[in-house]
Amino acid sequence: MDDNLYALESMVRERLAEARAQAPAGPGHAAIVVIRPAVADDSAAIAAIWNREVRETAATTDTEPRSVAAQQAWLAAHGPVHPVIVAVEGDEVVAFGALSPYRAKPSYARTAEDSVYVKDGWRGKGLGALVLDRLLALAAEHGHHSVIARITAGNEPSLVLHEGRGFVRVGHERQVALKHGVWHDVVTLQFIMGAPTWPPSPPTARSAPA
Repeated sequence: MDDNLYALESMVRERLAEARAQAPAGPGHAAIVVIRPAVADDSAAIAAIWNREVRETAATTDTEPRSVAAQQAWLAAHGPVHPVIVAVEGDEVVAFGALSPYRAKPSYARTAEDSVYVKDGWRGKGLGALVLDRLLALAAEHGHHSVIARITAGNEPSLVLHEGRGFVRVGHERQVALKHGVWHDVVTLQFIMGAPTWPPSPPTARSAPA
């Protein structure tokens, strides 16, 4: 097994153990959080998580809520190379994540963009890290070379989550998204699979010409 993939799988197992320890238990049983591929029957739960962020926050720059039918279509459009996963406790979907094509051009086929969303009331329990770790492992399995995250600058928890996983800030777009009457900056972060010198060293300062 590739060393990078092995390390990612080990990280997933560790985060699963943490999530099991931290997730709230239901009456009379221990909580077990399971990460699995999303199926069509998850569409209503995924839409509910997504639509709250659309209506109430700037965690996504999207402004149009999704119906269950629209969410099913979104899920169906994700092929094996761009999987959608859910975190489930019992019968409840408590988080989801996805890999999506970064650009339509064939030259970008091995770069994916990730998204991670956690249900309100379940944040701060390690679920976002668990989902992101699994997405990175899946990205490696499917031969992706690079994973991109585009995050609104005010979404500090997501920035911390991604940087804690080795993502590096590679771009900052100023006031590009207008939502809820506010202009939002968008930060671009990148994770390169197995890069021996990733994160890169800061550029060397250049002297001005004499």
